[in-house]
Amino acid sequence: MGDTTLFLNTGFSHLRCRIHPVVLFRVLDHYIRRTEGQERIIGSLLGANNDGVIEIRNTFPVPHTENDQVVAVDTEFLSNMLQLHLRANPKESIVGWYATGSDINENSVLIHDFYWRELNQVPIHLTVDIKGLATGSGLKAYVLSSLSLPTVEKPLASQFQPVKLEIESLEAEKTALEVLTRAKSEEAPQTSLFSELASFERALVQISRMLESISQYVNNVVEGRTTPNNTIGRFLSTTVSSLPLLDAASFEKIWNNHLQDLLMVVYLSDLTRTQIALAERLQSVRPNAE
Repeated sequence: MGDTTLFLNTGFSHLRCRIHPVVLFRVLDHYIRRTEGQERIIGSLLGANNDGVIEIRNTFPVPHTENDQVVAVDTEFLSNMLQLHLRANPKESIVGWYATGSDINENSVLIHDFYWRELNQVPIHLTVDIKGLATGSGLKAYVLSSLSLPTVEKPLASQFQPVKLEIESLEAEKTALEVLTRAKSEEAPQTSLFSELASFERALVQISRMLESISQYVNNVVEGRTTPNNTIGRFLSTTVSSLPLLDAASFEKIWNNHLQDLLMVVYLSDLTRTQIALAERLQSVRPNAE
């Protein structure tokens, strides 16, 4: 009796995906602006592959048609959008595609095969369940792996395998997310950015709360009220050891020097702004005097 054991290609198990929040906002915007009656939308994912870490930084929608009889992708639109995007971001390329909804059907396989042929590399398939985003379970990434027999050269079938997915935010994106979160709790659906001083004060309050939470966790572990976690312990040890050893007097001196430098920059900026305003006023008065 021959060997009928199926083997799954696990060569992509090392892949990881990092997605930026701006990608999710653009997918949601595309979904809101979709054609009436359209069940799901698709689009291209752009980014870079850094040693097995797929960083998804951008996206654009791709018009398509799918039903029980036909699946068609507007390749001309895709090509034109990619050329325009590369003019502004030449270091980014298409790394995969997204579709709204949590299901992967036969049409998904056909569209994925199209991207695979266009890219000549393994594309990432991102599913975005709009309703599940609120609970954090609506975002998943996949790669297509082949199923084969040891006695057969060609693969018999393919299967979508999940890939580890993380959401990574830049500092500017974190600020925008905080503003949007704050606007959600306001009576009016709008809010304004904090000033530099208010942002600094807010950051200090957040750091203080984090330190209190960490201190309480450590005390609970020492007193036996909480089960220790080796991962958290190693992370805290690495964080503490990376900080410079400074006494209170040295830290206060460095802080005051930095604060004085900051105040000097603010003063010089205000002085420069005042001089520019006076110069503009004099320039506007001089022609009238002549």
